[in-house]
Amino acid sequence: MNHLIGLLLGHLDLWTALAALSLGALKVRQQWSRSRWAESTLVSLAFWVMGIYGTYSFLAHLLFGDFIAAQIGWVNSPFQYEVAYANLTIGILGFTTVWLRRRDYMVASMVAYGSWIFADGVGHVVSLLQSGNTAEYNTGTILFTDLLMPLLAGLLVWWSRDERREFKG
Repeated sequence: MNHLIGLLLGHLDLWTALAALSLGALKVRQQWSRSRWAESTLVSLAFWVMGIYGTYSFLAHLLFGDFIAAQIGWVNSPFQYEVAYANLTIGILGFTTVWLRRRDYMVASMVAYGSWIFADGVGHVVSLLQSGNTAEYNTGTILFTDLLMPLLAGLLVWWSRDERREFKG
């Protein structure tokens, strides 16, 4: 059981991304179109990836800074709190995007999410190339979700631009 919990929590970045993609597709399965799927998936991404995973990351960095830093292959420092607070911001943006359901707010939230998380991914690549850091949380699933989810979010925003079922205005 501990192994299962470790697998779920240790790769929550991947599980929340898969949940967002799956739930977005399930919601529009009866009347599928790319723009409908994209918009539905944006709502799921805002809730699961930004909201749930962003809040989880906030708590992990804030409460377990030594452990998280070691898993990434870094030394803990007070900067860990700033990372925590940035993740809290992403979590709040995710939940409020779902709550407000405004397209302009969603686009701004996705820009904030995408720029922060993609820059994190670049930081992981730099750590790998400069220091040879192959720690699991530096080069594991987090590396791919940090680089690919912002790109996917950008595509979803673009593909959903003409759809107005999930978002007002």
